[in-house]
Amino acid sequence: MLATTDHESREWVLEAQSAAAEIDRLRAELRPLILTDGHRDELEKLEAFDATWADFEDVDTRLFALAIANTNVKAARLAEEEGAAALDRFLDALTTMQEGTSDPDVIRQLASASVAAVRAQSLLLVHIPTAGDAAMTRLEQRIRELNETVDGALAGARGWAHVSPDQLETAARAWSDYRRMAVEVLRLSRENTNVISFDVSIHEKRHATKDCLAALSALLAAIEAGPHATR
Repeated sequence: MLATTDHESREWVLEAQSAAAEIDRLRAELRPLILTDGHRDELEKLEAFDATWADFEDVDTRLFALAIANTNVKAARLAEEEGAAALDRFLDALTTMQEGTSDPDVIRQLASASVAAVRAQSLLLVHIPTAGDAAMTRLEQRIRELNETVDGALAGARGWAHVSPDQLETAARAWSDYRRMAVEVLRLSRENTNVISFDVSIHEKRHATKDCLAALSALLAAIEAGPHATR
């Protein structure tokens, strides 16, 4: 499932369901004709097609659920919009704090927090398309370490004489907003519905489609070779 928005996903599902319904209608019309004629080869080929069609529909049922969820796309949108906005507010607050002091230790700590926050955001964006659990776990661990660096800098800043409490509060609020956003992004990313959907589409769906087409071709060949081929 390669749709990039919820609307595209719903349209894709509706289109696929409509096509499947039409195939089911045609199957319903074809079955009694073949059963009436009672030719064994045609019956066998029809049963073989029905079996491959059932497998195809099972794959589609899974894809429909994944398509509706669309979690990787939602995670990316959240990180790139709300997350980026919160991060910008945080970095702006740190810059203002840096400009208000000449203490090298304070400047160094604030710079370290800025770098850690930007790195955390970059790893968050890497996490979204990542497929493997182990790789996602490693990314999450590194993000936690970077977050702790920022948390430590903000905690230490409360004891700095040249830091405005108001500026610090602004930074802390923006960072808190960012952290809440990041938790939701990781939750959505972990569901990986778009990544799984893509894998199912290019592997299982492709094989199911190939099997269906082969079974249908065999059924058509059997019908065309039968005594009532002109019906």
